[in-house]
Amino acid sequence: MNIHQVCVSYSHEHDRFLVRINTRSDEEVRLWFTRRLTLALLPLLEKASAEQITRQVSPPNLAASLTEQRRQLLENFQQEAASYNSDFQTPYREKIASLPLGPEPLLVTEVKMTPLADAELELNIFEKIDEKTRSFHIKLDAQLTRGFVSLLNQALTTSHWLETEIGVAVKINAGKATPDSEAMSLSPDHEKPRYLN
Repeated sequence: MNIHQVCVSYSHEHDRFLVRINTRSDEEVRLWFTRRLTLALLPLLEKASAEQITRQVSPPNLAASLTEQRRQLLENFQQEAASYNSDFQTPYREKIASLPLGPEPLLVTEVKMTPLADAELELNIFEKIDEKTRSFHIKLDAQLTRGFVSLLNQALTTSHWLETEIGVAVKINAGKATPDSEAMSLSPDHEKPRYLN
């Protein structure tokens, strides 16, 4: 699968991330990432991304001249910088020719990550529900992995999944409106009620 673009968006209705991956051959794969899966997967992806960058760079040759060592360090720095240099400005291409896994997003229940010798990361992604299994695999280079991690982190901010308290609106006397009834908001900024025991 020759990946062209990746899009991660938060769906309030489903409380999940919709991950869309399109290819240069106009195919699109759609995935649902749940909160549990995302929070477990993200640290592993961040670690794999750091390892990819480490595998890309070559250790400096201490026997080489100082000029050669500087050149190697500069090349290593440029390779690392390139892995962080993803394009987040180009809009996601909505028009696609085919959906190889179908129009319904694959609900990801399992991900297997395998670091490859060429500093790529292979992801085997599975949906295992009852006896039905759907799956596919992709390979990510260091730049794609880093970009994917960035997109997941941005979506995590949008979802508010890491916040401990969630604001809830409660209507008092919902049956009949009276002058004393009003909406009460229980949010992190609201003072909590006190009880006498």
